[in-house]
Amino acid sequence: MRKSLCGLPPAVVGLAAVLAGLVLGAGAAEAHRDFTVTEDAFSISNAPGYCFAMAAFSRWYYLTKEGRPPLRKALSPDVQQRIASELQKFYSTHLVTIQANYCNACHEDPRESIQQFLAGLAKGEPRLVLLMNKSGRGAILHAVLAYEWVPERNIVKVYDPNYTNQERIIDLDQRRYTSLDVGYTAICFPEVLNDHAGLVHKMEALYDAHVAGRSVAVAGRSQTKAR
Repeated sequence: MRKSLCGLPPAVVGLAAVLAGLVLGAGAAEAHRDFTVTEDAFSISNAPGYCFAMAAFSRWYYLTKEGRPPLRKALSPDVQQRIASELQKFYSTHLVTIQANYCNACHEDPRESIQQFLAGLAKGEPRLVLLMNKSGRGAILHAVLAYEWVPERNIVKVYDPNYTNQERIIDLDQRRYTSLDVGYTAICFPEVLNDHAGLVHKMEALYDAHVAGRSVAVAGRSQTKAR
């Protein structure tokens, strides 16, 4: 994996407010209730390093399971742990190269990536955000989930898997974000991963195996005992 992410040039960051105005002015209606970190995100710790899996699955569940209990009520901590572990392995094996290629190439037209990012947020669709800290000892990568755009402040509110109960903020003007004392100075909006077919299929399979399938099995046992 090439350890670099395209940063946001000052001129591109300056365009963010303009693009947001165009998107928000279109009057796109939110399709879901507001994303809430204390309900729609994982309750488990990110200590093992499952940040991408936790951000991606939180997004998928929020967008596809409307009308059902929020993630924290629907998935026990044990189930959250199993899903995060298996999904992170899938990401590391199948998606890292796709992510790297996209983020390293986005400097060719970063405005398109930002516009897609802001358009998704304006429609009420959380978006994945990738961050990097690069030093002489190598690169540290981190993933968060943006769920609200505040154009007048040029910030996005994010779910950071390192903080189970806190709303976090990325200031696009500063182009810097700190998580657990690690400062990230490069940012990429990997639109190619938000609805990646392989990723979606894997999350559906994990949900069926650990949540839906488990519920059917429990219901079946209950019916057997009742006879």
